[in-house]
Amino acid sequence: MDNFIKNGIGEWVSTHTQVEQVANNTWSIATTQIDAYGDTVYCFVEKNGNLYKIGDDSHILFKLDPGETDRELYQTGMEVAIGAGFDFDEDTCEISVTTDKENLAQAIIRLAQLQVAISYLG
Repeated sequence: MDNFIKNGIGEWVSTHTQVEQVANNTWSIATTQIDAYGDTVYCFVEKNGNLYKIGDDSHILFKLDPGETDRELYQTGMEVAIGAGFDFDEDTCEISVTTDKENLAQAIIRLAQLQVAISYLG
């Protein structure tokens, strides 16, 4: 029964995840995660050699504060991202992580979950 449940979860996630190649080495991933606003969470994957950069394309913090007027929100978002093991670009406010192909799916799921958590800060 354990494998039946695990396989069913995997199949459901796979069926409900949309992947679209948007450039030569870049993909947009519509995940199964829904943020605090009821919107689908997206991750973006960029292949660079044997590594993959998974990022939010600066969407989550921009969505919460498009005018970048709440410095405390951005600071908290940065601290949460870094604390969860992600990189944070202070110039673009992009949250990302770089990984190998073996850990790509895990990194996408973790980033999507992080975006959901951060969406509740707003």
